[in-house]
This record gives sequence, C-alpha cells and structure tokens, in this order.
Amino acid sequence: MSKTLSFETLVRPDSPNTYLVLPSSLSSTADADETSPVFGEPAEALYQRLKMLAGDKDGWTIAAHDDEKKQLEIVATTKLLKFKDDVSVRVFAAKDGVQTSELAVYSRSRLGKYDFKANQKRVHSLLSELKGNAAATA
Repeated sequence: MSKTLSFETLVRPDSPNTYLVLPSSLSSTADADETSPVFGEPAEALYQRLKMLAGDKDGWTIAAHDDEKKQLEIVATTKLLKFKDDVSVRVFAAKDGVQTSELAVYSRSRLGKYDFKANQKRVHSLLSELKGNAAATA
C-alpha cells in the first residue's frame, strides 16, 4: 500500500482543474465544491462496493488502498488523449455511525490548468453509480 491522501490537511492548487466532495462532518483545510450524499448502508459495505466499482471501471486502476481507513487511490486514464488523472476516495461512517455512510472524493488533473469540468463530471458519475446501486438518503 502506498501513501494515501489526507483529506483533513488537503491543500488545493490555484488551478481550476480539481473537484472535491467532503462529508458534512469532516473538518478539512480545503473548501469542498459540494457535500457528500448520505448513503443508506454501513461504511464497510459502501467501501466494498466502491472497491468493486473502481476495479471494474474502464480506464481506472486502483494504485493504492488502505482498508483500515477505507480509502482508495485511483488513476483514471482519459479515453481520448490518455491523460492520467488522480482520484482519492475515502468512506466515512455518517453521523449515526452504523447504518449510513458518506464519501470524501478528490479528483484532480495531473497536467494542464483547465479540465473543462472533467473532474466534476468524473466525481458526479461515481456518485451517481454508487447511488444507483444503493439508496442515498440525502
């Protein structure tokens, strides 16, 4: 396992080629672009679904994982130009701590200043796919 990103101490670059979703309960040095939906399943179950989804997703490679933290580091390769982008995803137990969970997701481009909302689209696609397989309650 390689080093995983710390969402708590994250410093985003000045360039607009990143997108960040954080759980409402997480204190971070970075400002989120949006708040995570709440998923109607325990954190461990969501993490297992996330691992399966990321492992099966075309163009995605799991570069590192930390099962204790419930975090994945993913390299997403774009279809057309084969750019490599980085996606960090961590699952957190929601406020009730048992039956619901939330995500921290940080997608960022390795190259260039503008991403034409590619990172935002990638994050929304991931959230949509996870919601499609289980009920999101918020």
